[in-house]
Amino acid sequence: MSASNQKAEILTITRECFLIRNAITLEEQLSLSEYIASRDKTPTDEPRAMVPGPRTLVLGDDGASPSVSYRRGDTSIVSSIVDKGVALLQREGMARMEITEDISEYTKLSMATIRYEAPTGRFPPHVDHCSDSAVFLASLGRSANFMVRREGEREVRRFQLRSGDVVVFNASTNAGILHGVESIDEGASKSGEALAAEFPVFRTHRYGVQCRMHF
Repeated sequence: MSASNQKAEILTITRECFLIRNAITLEEQLSLSEYIASRDKTPTDEPRAMVPGPRTLVLGDDGASPSVSYRRGDTSIVSSIVDKGVALLQREGMARMEITEDISEYTKLSMATIRYEAPTGRFPPHVDHCSDSAVFLASLGRSANFMVRREGEREVRRFQLRSGDVVVFNASTNAGILHGVESIDEGASKSGEALAAEFPVFRTHRYGVQCRMHF
């Protein structure tokens, strides 16, 4: 099966946290990457750190802020990908969370993107503490090693996020879903390599595309 048409698969990581393997086709990854590149105003003349940390891209309409906002029903590639992923969860009866009866009923979206360099890119474990919101986190490029632990649980779930995979979770304080990026692989999936052939940044980096659904 080619990199562009692998079947999506939903895995439950913990309560109200789901991994959707192959959620985004290669064609959609290319469109999303092109969209991000067209908005990216991140300075290119910044001094390089000895150990480069994650860099939030400048994507806002004002040319200075990191996030882009969308209304429900907008025709952007971001809205399209989120709605497709949410529909997959609905079909499996996984669309209900403590914050909402149905995550497809979000009122608005915001999107921001963090660039991680392989192999040193990481983001410390944290809880979002964002009431009345859920996160749809898409991965592009190099594979990321991700961790999740829900409040009150001892077990830490660790898994690989490959290009085109998505994590969806309740981002509220009550859910207490601790999550973080532990490292970035220098290798990538077939889809990630195909993406890198069109966008050279993905030969050495991973993008975490965070789409926050507000209710």
